[in-house]
Amino acid sequence: MPKVYKKILQKQTFIYLCIFLAGALTACASNMAAPVTPTTSTELLATITAVPTATPHPPRLVLCSTEPPSVSPFLPSQASNDILALFYEEPSEKVTYHWEPRLLKDIPSPSNGTVLTRTVTVAQGMRYVADTGEILTHDSTKSLKVPQMVVTFTLKSDLHWSDGDPLKAEDALLGYHLAQSSEARGRWQELVERTESFEALDDYTLRWVGLPGYLSTDYPGFLFPPQPTHRWQHAQLSEILEDHTPPGTGPYTIKSWEPDQGILLRTNPYYSGSKPLMEELVVRFPQTDIAQWPKLLQSGECDIILPDPAEKIDWTTWETLMAQGEALIWTTTGPQPVFLRMDFNLAPPDQRNRPINDLTVRMALTACINRSRLVTALPGQALRPAESFLPPEDPAFAAGELNRIPYYPETGKTLLEEKGWRDEDGDGIREAHGVKGIRNGTPLSLTLYLAPQYTVAAANIAADLESCGVGISPQPTDVRLLYAADEVSPLFGRKFDLALFGWWSETPQVCGAWRSDRIPEEANMWIGENFSGFSSQAYDEACKQALATIDIETQHAALRKAGAILSQELPTLFLTWKPFWFVATPHVQGIQPNNSNSAAIWNIEAVSLSKPSSP
Repeated sequence: MPKVYKKILQKQTFIYLCIFLAGALTACASNMAAPVTPTTSTELLATITAVPTATPHPPRLVLCSTEPPSVSPFLPSQASNDILALFYEEPSEKVTYHWEPRLLKDIPSPSNGTVLTRTVTVAQGMRYVADTGEILTHDSTKSLKVPQMVVTFTLKSDLHWSDGDPLKAEDALLGYHLAQSSEARGRWQELVERTESFEALDDYTLRWVGLPGYLSTDYPGFLFPPQPTHRWQHAQLSEILEDHTPPGTGPYTIKSWEPDQGILLRTNPYYSGSKPLMEELVVRFPQTDIAQWPKLLQSGECDIILPDPAEKIDWTTWETLMAQGEALIWTTTGPQPVFLRMDFNLAPPDQRNRPINDLTVRMALTACINRSRLVTALPGQALRPAESFLPPEDPAFAAGELNRIPYYPETGKTLLEEKGWRDEDGDGIREAHGVKGIRNGTPLSLTLYLAPQYTVAAANIAADLESCGVGISPQPTDVRLLYAADEVSPLFGRKFDLALFGWWSETPQVCGAWRSDRIPEEANMWIGENFSGFSSQAYDEACKQALATIDIETQHAALRKAGAILSQELPTLFLTWKPFWFVATPHVQGIQPNNSNSAAIWNIEAVSLSKPSSP
């Protein structure tokens, strides 16, 4: 969902602060049916504490995780998403960047008439979505003509909740209602803001109508997540979040949940997909120091350690276990990738001519920076090299269209010499000699603003540039100031030469960070995320096309073009991707990590063990 307007940008800024400060992109009311009685808690305790039983355990898999306060699609977190995927399946699921039906008969499509856009009139006082993604209220007496998206969904007619009750359209309507709760967060809460209406046409058919102006290629995922009306019809989300044995739609169903200990799940007899390979799942919540978690894998107490705890442990620890044959590691960029970028300030508010205004100088600096070393500079993070605002596995990644500048310092030095930057006074810093618009003798010295967690990367970049005769003055800046949408911020106020910071890649909205109408300046009260001041009509057109289409191939082509333009004009140097990883014993089979899915093990029904777990 778009996040490039003022309100959403401010929300993104908060998210960025959380991500980067960390070092790096859910109970029943009195009128509900009675939940599953906790008689199975004894089974769970026996499973977790390894109390011997007279009969052998059924085939089971043990996953270890930190315990989320609740598990709900309306209050997402990594731990919540990972556990939710075990017992709850949404109507459609994105796998390898393509939507697949789960509870739906088919994926909606313009070709079968279930997706359409129509032109509507927006009168004064009506809400609509601008091409920037901003939700506005039309304040002019002159009406607007904008497109409106309509999507029709059809559920399978033989679906049941894990407790046997039929699943129908009214359950999706409850999901829509809960997504409007004040406690709701994440993509469903954001979709509500862009929804004009959501209604049931019959027991299995629903229609979603978006706000005028809102277009997205993710429409197959716009059916609000069904919730069990027979259990939660009159409950508030705050009450539902306390229900730890909810009915589900996934391959397994929760039998019991013991706080601070774990969850026992068994196969869902009403699951509409393939029968799970394991009969039982146990999710353990080890109450031990995070540094001791690798031993849980070695001892067999955990078959899989999910991302939320796994990523808190140094990558080299897991790498060592893998080298010893005691662990397998899966790593991806995740469904909402985070990358490290270095922006060149091309248009400072003071309009002063700077060396980096020259494309050749930017190319020279790029050739001087060893980006491969940045990947290995922090071995505990397993960083991946970045070349664009999308990871290489994304189908919209420009690939062969990118202008790549390899690390070759001698080329960088030669380019600087050709542009009049030479060190004639022998102080190790080049100075201007006949550089247009810059006084002779002006040293080639640049400021590098950065969030404090990127000190190591900044030190490597500074050393590389200094070896090419470029003076660098690192300026670590408190993130509260760096990401403040205000003139005093070095980023938003655009007072930097170079700026090193992290960013969240969300397709296709990420391209907005280089649109010319997104440059923060006094006229727009310093709201916008184009910190480099980059301006290109061709780029703007490509990004707008990517944002204003419901055709995925058109969007991919537009994003590839936008990525290629950035690689040619170099307003930003893309450096590294932050990884997303989890680990398992070598006996685990069937795991297929997927960048498109928020859950680490989205295909839990296909996961099995080559030998039994420890009791």
